[in-house]
Amino acid sequence: MAIEPTQQQVDALGMLPQDQPVIFLNCHKYFERARYPDGYIQPNVDTDVSGKEAYHRYLWSVETDFMPQVGGRFILVGPVELVLIGEGDWDEIVVGEYPSKEEAFRMQTLDGYADINVHREAGLANVMTMSFTQSQFDRLSVSDAWINRL
Repeated sequence: MAIEPTQQQVDALGMLPQDQPVIFLNCHKYFERARYPDGYIQPNVDTDVSGKEAYHRYLWSVETDFMPQVGGRFILVGPVELVLIGEGDWDEIVVGEYPSKEEAFRMQTLDGYADINVHREAGLANVMTMSFTQSQFDRLSVSDAWINRL
């Protein structure tokens, strides 16, 4: 189980086209109870919460404070009701879009981001993230390719 990419995965992301919108599809599994670091204390922050609630603190801050600075947005956040094909035990999916992979990475360097990341780490037990550039994810391009084969 992992919540951070390996160096090999980061290197592979670097091979995607630059300066194109990128979409990240994340499948999340949350801890039953949040796992904040020992001694973590912040005013008005209850650490005795579910993993989902801890992660959603991070999510809300990313959406309101950080994504606007890099031109990103969430497309979809919602519960996984059933894994119909394949394997996996996921609680929720989060789909986000950024103007480029560079902007997605830049967001993580913004002032204050490290402070909210503690909620992400406290809440997530496992993550599977897939990425697509806009050109790879254009349904009309796929349809046109099939039409041209007919």
